[in-house]
Amino acid sequence: MHFRWHLLALIIGASFHFTSSIHADTGKEQDQFVVAGYLPHYRVTTATPESLKPLTDLIYFGLTPPAGGRLDKEPVSPAILQKLQEIKRLNGCRLLLCVGGWNRSEGFSKMTLHGGARKQLVKELLAFCRENGFDGVDFDWEHPRGAQELASYQALLTDARESFNPAGLLVTVAQASWQDLGARAYRAVDRIHLMSYDHDYPQATFEKSLTDVKRVIQWGCPPHKVTLGVPFYGRSKRREARSYRKLMASHLSPPSNDEINGYAFNGSSTIMQKVLHARQKKLAGIMIWETGQDDPREEFSLLKAIGRQSGRESSAGPR
Repeated sequence: MHFRWHLLALIIGASFHFTSSIHADTGKEQDQFVVAGYLPHYRVTTATPESLKPLTDLIYFGLTPPAGGRLDKEPVSPAILQKLQEIKRLNGCRLLLCVGGWNRSEGFSKMTLHGGARKQLVKELLAFCRENGFDGVDFDWEHPRGAQELASYQALLTDARESFNPAGLLVTVAQASWQDLGARAYRAVDRIHLMSYDHDYPQATFEKSLTDVKRVIQWGCPPHKVTLGVPFYGRSKRREARSYRKLMASHLSPPSNDEINGYAFNGSSTIMQKVLHARQKKLAGIMIWETGQDDPREEFSLLKAIGRQSGRESSAGPR
């Protein structure tokens, strides 16, 4: 009898230890504050690993979705692939492949309507990611119109999850702040990259970001899947855009300033305020459009400010 109780206690203790270990590992994974940044193809060759150090996720932008679901024979050039892999190796960041984007979303509407084309694209994306060191895929349809296109997009995200997640790869989606992608989409993806920087002038205030985050959570997206998008550019009332780097080159500005010569932008104080809010609300993290627009000087760099506020400043490096 005593032996049975002793054996039962050992089993319970071992089970508790095993379960606790699982929760501890999972918690560690969930507790990582994401700093995700897009890097367009035309910026890759001039980017340096040092300039991108605080990033946890580098998102390569990107591929145009093929209407028939089949990728080009060489969707990303070997030179760009080599540079991306170098950045990933030296910085220890994840590498995601973006499909779609502004002026790159034309193929989505036709391709997503057909299950065969959707599954073909997912199959080819999965193979490409595995072969070339990508840690997942990011979809950016700007923008599905009507209930049918939205349902087709949800089906694509679900197909991607069913193939990518068992392989240990991520599925993320870029989301306009005004468009509800629906509960099925929020279940399918690991993260949404909330594009909270395209409002009327001034287009990306702290207050507008608070509203965007609150709205998407009310739509049903869990907070731990939300990355709050921040701009590395300014925009005028006429919707003319200028990179933060160019704005600062023409007029050095104090950290608290969010306007230069009629261009509204986010200075480092506002950026850090957004990072703090994301951490306090237990969001997944911060997303940046786009990293190549940053000021390269340490004292003016928005990415360095994000690194300091997020605790990523000294944690970058191979993992």
